[in-house]
Amino acid sequence: MAVATVGFCAGGILVGGAGIVLLLILGDLRALRALRRTPVTDGTARGRVAVEGTIGYGPAGPQRAPVSDAECAWYRATLTRSPGRGGTGDDVLLEITSPAWPILDGRLPIDPRLLDQPRTLTDPDQHEPRASTTVRIEYRRAAPVRLPRVVPPDVVDDLRDDELLWLTEVRVPHGRRVFALGRRTGDGLRPGRSGLSLLTTLTRAEVITARQDAIGTGWRLMLLSGSAGLLLAAGCAAWLAALG
Repeated sequence: MAVATVGFCAGGILVGGAGIVLLLILGDLRALRALRRTPVTDGTARGRVAVEGTIGYGPAGPQRAPVSDAECAWYRATLTRSPGRGGTGDDVLLEITSPAWPILDGRLPIDPRLLDQPRTLTDPDQHEPRASTTVRIEYRRAAPVRLPRVVPPDVVDDLRDDELLWLTEVRVPHGRRVFALGRRTGDGLRPGRSGLSLLTTLTRAEVITARQDAIGTGWRLMLLSGSAGLLLAAGCAAWLAALG
């Protein structure tokens, strides 16, 4: 009876997994519909737009990323301490960012929320490769490493044995070709208020193909998991009924 019970539960888990895959498929279908309904434009239209272009320097000119010392169009460097001493999450000790947004094709400022990893629940999250490059350095007293000058010495001296520092740099190289989907405002290109927003090194055609492939794989996985789960659960249910 124990084997039959375990098998029945495993079947239920497989069916539940198929339901989760279905939700992911529906999300990809909505994203694919948004991509197809939003053609690439190089005009001055406002609202939801799709654009392709090359990332250039903003009004502040070329930037020097403080961790990698690499020239770039935009950067953000964040120093955090883990675990946080306040009892909730990590402590953000330092954050430095470029003084101006980068520019797409010399005319359209890009909101950094489209460039960086999501920092809040409302920031866009995407499957496609981003235009940014990330460098991350871990420092702990038991395994010290050389830190760039941007890290204040007193922060290192104050570090406890059970704590570690994370120094993360996100930078966007100048001249990188991108495709973006977002909301064009008077300030520049921002994430949309709802639906898919992204900025990726893939072309629009490549993004559509990747989403189509993901949907096809999802359907196959859902059917396999759902069918196997139903067969296993039904068989074990019959077994349990016979034993009972």
